[in-house]
Amino acid sequence: MRATWDELASAPELYVGDSGRGEQELDGLFGRLGADPRGGICLEVGCGSGRMTAHLAGRFDRVVALDVSPAMLEHARAATAAAVNVEFRLVSGHQLDGVEDGLANTLICYLVLQHLPRRALILGYLAEFARVLAPGGEAFVQLPLLRPGLRPRLRRFVAARATGVLSRLSRDPATRPAFRGVRLREAELRSGLDAAGLEVLCQAKGPDAPYRHATDFFMRLRAAPR
Repeated sequence: MRATWDELASAPELYVGDSGRGEQELDGLFGRLGADPRGGICLEVGCGSGRMTAHLAGRFDRVVALDVSPAMLEHARAATAAAVNVEFRLVSGHQLDGVEDGLANTLICYLVLQHLPRRALILGYLAEFARVLAPGGEAFVQLPLLRPGLRPRLRRFVAARATGVLSRLSRDPATRPAFRGVRLREAELRSGLDAAGLEVLCQAKGPDAPYRHATDFFMRLRAAPR
């Protein structure tokens, strides 16, 4: 994952998104989920090139921005040079390494889980979200869910194998599993949330257009009392 995203950092606007849309997308995320969180500590999981980071810095007392890619973190530092309340941390991509239990009053994870190459990694991130949320803290999470039916499941099966072959034949990092990711079924997500001890406070579905056989899904989550 680190090697893939370091290579993709050569063209972050292409692979991470338009930097000028970061604030609009952040407001859209909160608006969909009926919230306007401010103050306290915000944990941004997968900050990428920092499209949202500076806007988070204007909302929260402190922002801890995580990414698997040192090259992406360099972009993010440059994009938020004027913000004095942002700390950047490098993580392995397998867990939220070095993030203290109960740190975050608010957690943001947007356009990140869709790139994880294995279902177990996505479910592991959910458990990590529960671990790092402070009591009463909330997570705002986006991911695409596989649509119901046999055809989407067959496509997921075929795509997982085709991506592995294509990534070995191509030099393009966007063909790799660490970019193309995997899609969860809704039942798999619900099971993962239960196992992680996360309750859904609000949810919303988006358009199908960005993904084949999948629908954008947005969640506002809270960790169950420990």
